[in-house]
Amino acid sequence: MNVTFDKKDALNGTIAVSISGTDYAKDIDNKLKDLQKKSNIPGFRPGMAPKGMIEKMYGTSVLLEAINTAASRALFDYIDENKLNILGQPVLTEDTKVDELVKGNTYTFKFDIGLAPEITLNFSDKDVFTKYKVEVDEKQIDEEVERMQKRSGNLVEVESATEDDIVYTTMTELDENNAPLEAGVYSDSTPILIQSIKNDAIKKEFLGKKKQDTFHVNVFDLFDNDHSEMSHALNIDKNTVGDINKVFQVVVKEIKRNEKAEINQEMFDKLYGEGVVTSEEEMRNRIKTELEGYYDAQATHLLEHEMLDSLVAKQNIELPDAFLKRWLLDRYADKFNAENIDSNYVSEANYLKNHLFEEKVLSEAGVKIEENDIKAAALNYTRSMF
Repeated sequence: MNVTFDKKDALNGTIAVSISGTDYAKDIDNKLKDLQKKSNIPGFRPGMAPKGMIEKMYGTSVLLEAINTAASRALFDYIDENKLNILGQPVLTEDTKVDELVKGNTYTFKFDIGLAPEITLNFSDKDVFTKYKVEVDEKQIDEEVERMQKRSGNLVEVESATEDDIVYTTMTELDENNAPLEAGVYSDSTPILIQSIKNDAIKKEFLGKKKQDTFHVNVFDLFDNDHSEMSHALNIDKNTVGDINKVFQVVVKEIKRNEKAEINQEMFDKLYGEGVVTSEEEMRNRIKTELEGYYDAQATHLLEHEMLDSLVAKQNIELPDAFLKRWLLDRYADKFNAENIDSNYVSEANYLKNHLFEEKVLSEAGVKIEENDIKAAALNYTRSMF
């Protein structure tokens, strides 16, 4: 095995990996033995088929896998051992070709790599940044209390629909004569949250409706042409949504409203656990503390971004742009193509520059992110969502 590195410039290089038959022979042997053990071929007991037969059946694919494994292992071992700070992932050069697979032959693979630029942290005493402090007022606490009351509330049946209500319906697909379509779509229970309806005319149609009221709607307008939502609401396959008729008959089965919970011990226990909070004052103080913590985290996040933006703007670092574009086209073909790569690359490059500076700041400060840090961050993020 032989690995060489040709550094083209400060940001680009090519690693050549040459592997001989001895480098991948063991991988081939191990894989064939594994396939032999798992074999179940007529005429032989399970796992007892001749190795030669297994090699004849799977030899080419096993050889290809072994060569790729050996080349990849050598490539990344070299990168790790030589502490090359690469961006993206290595990409095979365009002139790397394997004309035929022959066991025992030597193969050479060349990989282009993009190298991270050198980063310098050059803050000075003249650099001034502001961390904002948000004051939590009584209005914000009132709004949060009301949100909690709704979250802890119960659905109760009401007579007439308002914007905050859920209307439970049956929905029947109609033909061109507004009669039920034979073998058409029928949903026995489709809940509609009125406030989520984006079409104003249809939203108005639902307002004021009562039990057993019947009317017609364009379901594509009702669900804002969202095929995934329509599939779920009408209990049909997403791929068939485009084939259904537009007009459906809606029959109101019942109307329910989320009745806010009363502010009492039952609500406190439901939100915080039994006996943790015992009064409205305690709840409001707790809400204030949680909101202050949330806003402080947001302010810290904003400060960090402003500092990173300042660092990036000052140093104006360069990236291996041509390589990174090629890597994105190769790795994320579903997102990037020849027409959009230049415009979409701008945001990718900006993100990468910020990330490089973040890594440098952490490295200079001697900060290491441990598993417990990740778990704590995930927990805090989850809490902030509720």
